[in-house]
Amino acid sequence: MLAHILDYRPETIDFVLTEAQQEMFKDILVICKGAKSSKEAIDVFKDKFNCIFPEGEVAVRKYDDHEIAEIREEYCLKQENEAPERKKYLEETLERIKAMKKNAEEAYNSILLEISDLAARVKKGTTDFILPATETVRIALNGQYCFFSWVDDKMQLVKVEKIPDWDKNGLWSQEDWNRRAMMDVFGIEFPEVKKPVSAEDDAEKNDDLPFPDEGEGDDNDQAPASRGNDDDE
Repeated sequence: MLAHILDYRPETIDFVLTEAQQEMFKDILVICKGAKSSKEAIDVFKDKFNCIFPEGEVAVRKYDDHEIAEIREEYCLKQENEAPERKKYLEETLERIKAMKKNAEEAYNSILLEISDLAARVKKGTTDFILPATETVRIALNGQYCFFSWVDDKMQLVKVEKIPDWDKNGLWSQEDWNRRAMMDVFGIEFPEVKKPVSAEDDAEKNDDLPFPDEGEGDDNDQAPASRGNDDDE
């Protein structure tokens, strides 16, 4: 039943990362392995990385078997008990007065939507996990935002988001700093970040284009006028 899992927390949190994300960051799914507290792990990020402490960040975790069983029990009871009763009420209401048809249909459809929603939650098998703001950091690394949080007495990679294209140039120095920090602190190597081309570099490239100078352009413009005078004569 849902009431049984309102304040429930699985013994071990299993965060949702795609296979591609897990493969990309397979060496840092859990870092600071020697840390005994969140403070030790967070201090490493404070001292060695360019990071922020996001507030209210939420990661997705998987339901455990207990949660799935409780949710399944909830929607099965609703399917067996409430749905048939409301359908019967709908039919009786239609017989008594057609004006009540709309309300009865809405009541029946609402329970079907609840059942569908609960079944979808079980099928999806994941739910949000509120990350502790003071024990969660975000760093830019390898074209991604990596979120690390102290959960289950270890610093885990709990969430990965692709850095938007419009934000990549501004984060280049942070990415490069964090890439080098990963090597310096954990001995883990990531691809070097390509330095973005600045506006000044574009301007310098334009100066090298083989355009004629103004003097050459003026001579060419005057030539047709001289031929025109010869024709008049």
